[in-house]
Amino acid sequence: MSRLSSFRANDPALVEDPFAFYAALREEAPVHFAEEVGSFLVSRHADVLSVVSDPERFSSAIGPIAVLPPPEALALLMKGIPPVSTLLTADPPAHTRYRSLVSRAFAPRRVARLEGAIRGVAEHLVACFRSEGAVELVERFAVPFPLTVIADQLGVPRAELPRFKRWSDDFVALLGGMVDAQRFVECARGILEFQEYFRARIDERRGEPRDDMLTDLVEARLEGEKPLDLPELISIVQQCLVAGNETSTNLIAAAMRYLLESPEQLALLRADPRLVPDAVEEALRLETPTQTMFRVATRDSELQGVSIPKGARVAVLYGSANRDPAVFPDPDRFDVRRPNLRDHLAFGYGTHFCVGAGLARKEGAVALEALLQLPGLRLAQGKNDFAHHPSLILRGLVQLHLEFDA
Repeated sequence: MSRLSSFRANDPALVEDPFAFYAALREEAPVHFAEEVGSFLVSRHADVLSVVSDPERFSSAIGPIAVLPPPEALALLMKGIPPVSTLLTADPPAHTRYRSLVSRAFAPRRVARLEGAIRGVAEHLVACFRSEGAVELVERFAVPFPLTVIADQLGVPRAELPRFKRWSDDFVALLGGMVDAQRFVECARGILEFQEYFRARIDERRGEPRDDMLTDLVEARLEGEKPLDLPELISIVQQCLVAGNETSTNLIAAAMRYLLESPEQLALLRADPRLVPDAVEEALRLETPTQTMFRVATRDSELQGVSIPKGARVAVLYGSANRDPAVFPDPDRFDVRRPNLRDHLAFGYGTHFCVGAGLARKEGAVALEALLQLPGLRLAQGKNDFAHHPSLILRGLVQLHLEFDA
């Protein structure tokens, strides 16, 4: 009997631990239609590359939300600024325009200029619990660190961080597609609040520019192209909020877990701190923060001998591709000296390669450097269940309890 017959892609237990399912897909049915999520699941590294490299056959203009909102939530969302397809859900040539306009805000020069400020945020957060001998890392560090960095860049006062986090949680809950109708409505209200807040901030930047990412977006110009309008700006800021916050939170917690579960790997980093960026890459591969993204077939197609009809939804399983043994030998092992570390697809590929990848990598490295200064750092005994937030798309630990010598 096929192993796949015992799995359902939206089973909460499978979402919590999908890796046996991924292995079964890669071995038995690398392109598999999962009726429960209405999508063809693409699980092998080569096939994921094939899909995301071909926007003419597999379009991104589908929207990432896994399920449609209930009527009350939809009615609320209709009152807000109309959604538009920008970075995540647009195809060339429209996507090319958006990426070109946004690139200045995430340029390597700007990221390099931010390093001192990023390091300052990390060191301040660690100093707040250094004397305590124990910390729940997600709440005390992994959430506030990237949240503060992206909020600073968008010009959000730090006093507003709780609201900023709540809005981010609302977007992520909708993205994950595993919420009930009441939570859907709460999320819709949060999205309307977010839109009105940033409508006002965008108006401010038009009158009083600042040295921040929001001003870069408002002032972005390309010869022969119109500047970003309000719905486009709101859409891009929303994506910056989630991609510049939630995914980095998940990366930091996962990297610390893997390092502390692998004493020999931790010893390598302590002996040679130049390996810290490699630890970030290996954590991105093993615990890919964005496990899944969706495409839609623009015409009748075939992949691995499986017919995919026009209009069908295709789920590219980055989390599975990044553990494909055809590309990564001994794929479930955390290895900071893996020779092909950067062959992972955690940031996507091609036209949709994550525009904020440089910032995410910098945050991950700075976070590990700051945390590894804690003496005797270790996983807290008896406190960690390593549970993850329920989501069909994003993967992140709910909590991570650590101990160290105060």
